[in-house]
Amino acid sequence: MYEYAPWATDVLKRILSNSSKSLPILDLQFGGACNLNCIYCDTPKYKYPCLLDLEAIEKIISNGNIQWVYACGLGEPTVKASNGYAFKKVLAMCKANSVKISVFSNIVDLDDELLQYIDDGTLHVLFKLDSFEPDVMSYLYGVDRSETILQNYEKLKEVIHIKNGTTNLGASIVPNAKNRKELCKIIDFCMEYGIYPLLGQLEDAGKCASIFDELKVDDNELLALRQYIKDKYGVDYQMPICPATISGIHITNTNKVIVDERTGLSCGWFWLDEPKMIEIGNIIDMSAEEITSKIMAYRKAKLADVICIEKSLKTNPFGGCGGDAKTLLQQYIRLSRRCSYEDD
Repeated sequence: MYEYAPWATDVLKRILSNSSKSLPILDLQFGGACNLNCIYCDTPKYKYPCLLDLEAIEKIISNGNIQWVYACGLGEPTVKASNGYAFKKVLAMCKANSVKISVFSNIVDLDDELLQYIDDGTLHVLFKLDSFEPDVMSYLYGVDRSETILQNYEKLKEVIHIKNGTTNLGASIVPNAKNRKELCKIIDFCMEYGIYPLLGQLEDAGKCASIFDELKVDDNELLALRQYIKDKYGVDYQMPICPATISGIHITNTNKVIVDERTGLSCGWFWLDEPKMIEIGNIIDMSAEEITSKIMAYRKAKLADVICIEKSLKTNPFGGCGGDAKTLLQQYIRLSRRCSYEDD
């Protein structure tokens, strides 16, 4: 199984090795606008505007310390009506500074310009792939854009690039009651074309909170899916750790820098419930160095709590976006202890 390049093991190791002093990833939220209306949307904030200060973003990217930019919401970063302009500006910044970018996208607004950025290696894409069946897609996505999405799957096949055991494309797959019969087929599709299958559990958050029990599949079924991957492809599948969770500066659509309240990590979706994030600064009147120092100080104050939390957690069959919570926190605790030893 090819790894998704931005989340590959070697990338994680390299980035974490620098994370005691710097945070080399920008984790950007664009506006909440979206061209779908997913039944399980975890961030239904469709009217939240994209107010990112592009000059401040460019200043951070051009200083030479940023290795990756991740774009993960609020809504759909590529949607033309609102977020698309800012997203393409950030893409141009990244290309000019030899920085790579990874985006979660539903690919409804996939156009030739975006395809070119994928093809030239600037843009890596985790695209939504929950079904190949138009009726299931329409139900899950809230609108009927199945024809466009299916056509765009075909376009993505033309820009798949595999290098050193990694691929530039991944499919974001959320097992649920409506697509459970297709999951093996979806995994087989990914494996055939060199696309990384990113299997993440349903999150009890946003719109999904009201139908979570109806849509979720139980752990035994998820474990059976893991066994299918192991039996057919010889891979003991685990949700990879997203490097931005530990090594990112998380910037909201209004330029605020936020961290997970419980841990100080830069993303809270690994909890599989509604994130509890707090603001610790903003990019308009703080330098990247000041932001990093403040994040590190908050994390240091929370480390004892994190150690206690980790001991109480069980390992999930897959985990949420960012990685399985227990595995992720174990990795973070090891890093924190190593950094503390080096500082001494």
